[in-house]
Amino acid sequence: MALALAAMTYWRFVRWEPSVFFGDDLYNVLATLKDHTFASEWQQPFTTPFYEKYRPVFELIWLALVRLFQTDLRGFLAFNFGVHLLNAMILFAIAMQISNGNKLVSVGVAVAFAGSRFALYQITQATGPVEAIALTLFLLTIGWVLKAYQYPEDSRWQWLVVGAFFLCIHTHERYISLTPVLAFMLALSRRRSASFFNRYGAAIVCVAIPLFNALVKTSLLHLVFFVGTGATHIDVNVQRIVEQAMQAILSVVGFNYGPEYLVGHSIVFGESSTGDDAARLLATIIVCAALVATTYAVLVGGRSRAPLRWYPVFTLAILITSLVPPIVTIRLEQRWLYAPLALFLLLFAWAARLDGSKRIVPTIASLAACLSLLTLDILLSQYIPRIYFISSATAASLAKRDIVDAHAAPLGQDLLLHAARDHCKWTLQEGRFFELYEGQVRKIYCALTDDSFDALLKKYPSAQAFSYTPGASFTPVVRPK
Repeated sequence: MALALAAMTYWRFVRWEPSVFFGDDLYNVLATLKDHTFASEWQQPFTTPFYEKYRPVFELIWLALVRLFQTDLRGFLAFNFGVHLLNAMILFAIAMQISNGNKLVSVGVAVAFAGSRFALYQITQATGPVEAIALTLFLLTIGWVLKAYQYPEDSRWQWLVVGAFFLCIHTHERYISLTPVLAFMLALSRRRSASFFNRYGAAIVCVAIPLFNALVKTSLLHLVFFVGTGATHIDVNVQRIVEQAMQAILSVVGFNYGPEYLVGHSIVFGESSTGDDAARLLATIIVCAALVATTYAVLVGGRSRAPLRWYPVFTLAILITSLVPPIVTIRLEQRWLYAPLALFLLLFAWAARLDGSKRIVPTIASLAACLSLLTLDILLSQYIPRIYFISSATAASLAKRDIVDAHAAPLGQDLLLHAARDHCKWTLQEGRFFELYEGQVRKIYCALTDDSFDALLKKYPSAQAFSYTPGASFTPVVRPK
């Protein structure tokens, strides 16, 4: 099973793995190795905030990776690969648990999960563990909640949930939103005959965990508690929230939707491209299969009093709460939809838990959904180069090849790039890319339009100029005499 998932992951994602540090990865590795402002010592993750975030678990893992691999990106990506396989295997185990041992559906769920487009960030970025490790802990939390209900007399499952949840929100604070649902589930998981502490102790500690996190951030580190992506302070923008809620819900069930630079290509509410009809058909199959499988399981399972009858309600509650942080921040990135997708896939495993011939209908529907989801993700792969961190990785790799490796400009010389300004500001981190790969920072200036680039040529007559052809090369520009 593990080998099959490894082969699937390699086949799906190896072509998108970068060969150089760029963007946030570049910023973070320089901040650790050179600036010593981010996780450069073992005590730093607990005492020094970075971009107004408090993520000590992730920062400790990052520090260990940097100490181990230094600037060898291959080591970071290999670690990501391993964590991704671990997550797929954990999901398979949970699927087996709630499907009453339906191995066929559990394999389908794990394969669809492993090949999902939502895994792209955590596999291809050096800082991917901030998502991957948090997802590991989230899946363990879900699995152990189910164990707590399966074995109500054994209190260790409750406390394992508490431990995993504590580590999870200190890897990525987004999962704090799960607190009310988890506390409620823990409070109901023990027998009524248990003592007050044995019955409610884990739930009380579960509620205390985010309070502890908030206390550390606000009172000790003097940070704002509600901070979104890019260190933006979260505000309530109803129009944006509604739009991003639509993006999240539609994308999870297969109807890929959102800005091109975040999702590659929308198959709804935009101009149609070749293959969109097939993509929409696959997404429709996924939705219809989910409705058939769950409706059948509710009706038939209710009559037969099959176990875990309450699971769809639990899934819905966790789905809703897990989507709140992504939809209220400034943009919705698909890496934040991976945990909701896992819950959605587990719904098929739950539907296929019935005994004997009763499981035939939900099993067929579940396999149809998993196969359609995997096929849809493969179909949408042609648009992955449009996603910002993939297009930026390409630009950075070409800059390394055509400027650094080709010795196309003297060390330290200023550069003018006929390219989008984001490549100067984010991809190449305002010239610090060359600090890592040449040992000396450069001043770089970008302009996308011909007129703006001509103005740069006049303003910086001694700078070396290059024109960027997206996905192809950086070509030296001959200045007019």
